[in-house]
Amino acid sequence: MNENDFFGKLTAEEIDFDFDKIKKNTSKIKDDIAKKGFLPCNPEYDEVISCPQEEVEKNPKSFIIEECIPACEELWSKNIYTFMVSDYLNDGCWIEVFMDSLSDENKKIYAELKGEDVLKFSYHVGTINFGVKYVGELGRQKLLELAKQFKMQDVPQQLAYISKENFLINYCDCYDEVPNPDYYELPDYTYDNDMTIEEKAKHIAEYERWLNSIASKKTIRKLNLNKMTKPLEQLVKEKNMILDKDRIYLSLFHYQKHQNYLKNLQNELNKEQNISR
Repeated sequence: MNENDFFGKLTAEEIDFDFDKIKKNTSKIKDDIAKKGFLPCNPEYDEVISCPQEEVEKNPKSFIIEECIPACEELWSKNIYTFMVSDYLNDGCWIEVFMDSLSDENKKIYAELKGEDVLKFSYHVGTINFGVKYVGELGRQKLLELAKQFKMQDVPQQLAYISKENFLINYCDCYDEVPNPDYYELPDYTYDNDMTIEEKAKHIAEYERWLNSIASKKTIRKLNLNKMTKPLEQLVKEKNMILDKDRIYLSLFHYQKHQNYLKNLQNELNKEQNISR
């Protein structure tokens, strides 16, 4: 049944009633959010599972609750890419990033975040979360305070740029499929009733690590330069990417953020030189 068939079976009164019901539900949701102490839900907000970093930065109000926006913008200005943030279902407000996307300096800063109101946990494999136990204006202020402790870093590999080999294999089909010498099979015992809760939790974690590693792949892609049909520079340009030395930036957006990092480095160097004079 298509949309026209469906609405064709309803009277005008029934259609109006359904829309009124939706409006009432929306109003109830807003009331519930307010009762929990959150800042008002802006009309642009539309929760999604995932979205490119560039789109999120251009339209933060569409993807992020008000409490988390200032802290996220602080992190973005330092080339820290956010993976996920809390929503109105959570207690407190937090931000999630990929561990490997942080510089060593920022990993250390994360490890040293402390305080009775500070939240630190891991929600997805390879990620870390930090936040505070508050919502509303206090939550927004305290989350921003945490974000300000992090330092400027270069853009993260894989999320912002890739190697030439990775580009040729994954974007230009310049590869051969070969057996993976490091492959091994790990049975999924998640639902084995003989296991204790602790054993299940341990195995689930082990299984997820395996599933997200190269060891779970029976075959791997091996670079084959003979399959290149055009010069590398032309292939990169056709994908609207940017080649710079050994890096291929996924878009101008990521490349410009890298340039901001280089400018910041130069500014810091100039400050040090002025102080030493």
